[in-house]
Amino acid sequence: MPERILFPEWRKQNETTKYPFSEKATLTSRAGKILLEGTFLDANLYPIGGTVGLYLSKVIVTHATVTIYVGNEGTTELCSTTFSILSPPVTLILRDVYDRPAGVLVSAEYRLGVFQALGVGTHIFERNSTEFAATVCVPVPEHGVRGILLDDGTFLAGDVWLVGDDGVVLRKQLITQNTICGGGIPCTVIRVDIVGDPLYRRRLCNPQSLFTTVNPIKTMRFISDNMTFDCASLDGNITIGVNNAAATDTILRITNTETGLKISVVGS
Repeated sequence: MPERILFPEWRKQNETTKYPFSEKATLTSRAGKILLEGTFLDANLYPIGGTVGLYLSKVIVTHATVTIYVGNEGTTELCSTTFSILSPPVTLILRDVYDRPAGVLVSAEYRLGVFQALGVGTHIFERNSTEFAATVCVPVPEHGVRGILLDDGTFLAGDVWLVGDDGVVLRKQLITQNTICGGGIPCTVIRVDIVGDPLYRRRLCNPQSLFTTVNPIKTMRFISDNMTFDCASLDGNITIGVNNAAATDTILRITNTETGLKISVVGS
């Protein structure tokens, strides 16, 4: 009795089908070049911003490399992967334009050789020709912060350190009553407070010993003729004001001298 396999392995079972492409895919480029069935054994696509309609949008073939692009209705270059024609890997790792992981395509070395038959150049595919099956696509809406785009176009993603500069305070905060996360769902955010440089004056006076303990004025002595009066303060918070609030001007004068502050009055 001949041997019969009742439950073949998943990839072996789909080897003769268009999987991981949809059954309606024609696998034909605009120029009429055909991408053979079985070129890929499996796939898992999860580009950020990719929702529905992921498809193989473009293949660029050179004498040494092959670059495969995956797009959707929004963009034809949502993510891509490049491999060497002479030594292609078994697993092709897809990354988006900001170098973030976007999925994998599983194949074999001898299967990827089919791209050489397309010829050197750029080959464009339509969505109805190379749309991937829904089972290999994981919708990943572009919500939340996954990277930081600088003014010069530099994009920071992955392990990013946020360090507050002079007067910039960073705090992790849990927000419960808000509309940022949608519907008041509690979420953790990074709060940035810009308060200026609190050590600005001290930096100007003594930049070498910036963190020296402050030595405030604790006592002010007032001398007038034969009378001496000491005004003490534990924290240096001494307030000097005009006696008569009804006066239209002030006669109090405070000036700097080489030895300290000079307080005097003018007029009658």
